Amino acid sequence: MIKFSAEKNDIFDALITTAKAASAKSVITALEGIHLNLSGNMLTVTGYDLELGIKSTIQVNGESDGELVLNSRLICDIVRKMPNGTILFDEYEPLKLNLKCEDISYTIMGIDSSEYPMLPELSRGESFEISEPLLKSVIGQTLYAVATLDTKPVLMGSKFEIKNNELNVISVDGIRIAIRKECLLHEDFDFVVPSKTLSELLRLLSDDESKIATISVDRNQGIFSIDKYTVFSRLLEGDFFDYTKVVSMPTTVEAKVNVRELIECVDRTLLLISDKFKSPVDFTFKDDTLRVFCETAIGKLDQKIKCDYSGEEFRISFQSRYILDALKNTYCDKVKFLFSNTALKIVPLEGDSFTFIVSPVRRR
Repeated sequence: MIKFSAEKNDIFDALITTAKAASAKSVITALEGIHLNLSGNMLTVTGYDLELGIKSTIQVNGESDGELVLNSRLICDIVRKMPNGTILFDEYEPLKLNLKCEDISYTIMGIDSSEYPMLPELSRGESFEISEPLLKSVIGQTLYAVATLDTKPVLMGSKFEIKNNELNVISVDGIRIAIRKECLLHEDFDFVVPSKTLSELLRLLSDDESKIATISVDRNQGIFSIDKYTVFSRLLEGDFFDYTKVVSMPTTVEAKVNVRELIECVDRTLLLISDKFKSPVDFTFKDDTLRVFCETAIGKLDQKIKCDYSGEEFRISFQSRYILDALKNTYCDKVKFLFSNTALKIVPLEGDSFTFIVSPVRRR
């Protein structure tokens, strides 16, 4: 029977993180829990809902090896409300756990660990390493464009594509495309990671350049090893959108815009837009000036900002939030707007580290 003591902050961090992968409600009661496995002074804490799994191993003061499953919501709430200090976990009878910290003592029922499913193991497949900050960047810049409707489930994730020693991470939702590129020496292969997994990875990834993440893929399973956490994910299957046709479409109009100024301007239009009162934001390019206009039953905004543009007058309209999401994820002071017959392409002033595509509401 399991028995150990641990500092509150250490155990709580492991519990609250792995609990994100526990099922909120399941016919298998054990899936609503967190699995604890003690071996010596190393405690492995796992949450797993058959789609997403998160595992963490921390050092504790072990007294008796064992394993036990605890309801994730209950154990996290109990530990959260404990005072700072050392907490004793003592399974004094089978499936009966006592938690004690100072003068506070809880007794809760556990769940038989034999009911808990095994995490997937990869017997073969592909594996590569990437710095944690870089992985965080490529996920963070593309996650906004992942589809939220399950009309085509494979689009509810981002595609990781290694081709010609280049990593492309692509998200598509039917209106927007986000592509992030980085050099990566590896043989060609690709896989699609669900947005839920990517969101959890963003929370766990570090900005420390010295930390390296390892990504391993085998059939429909992926494992992401990052520092003290291991994230297991079922991968999405199906035919992903052929984004290359849209990216390669010729552009006929080009402008350079200040990102911060335009973000602030488009953000102001949201004050006039609601579920009841909807209207696109109109862009008019003329003589190094971008005019931004939006009008609803609530009111209207009309603002001009400077830009680099020298062609004939050009007008186009977008949904405010779609253009705003793309701008916020450029992480640039200035970007190029490239217009084709059917879409806006946003790229850096130099290079092609990212390409964001937004479909307009109308073009005039």
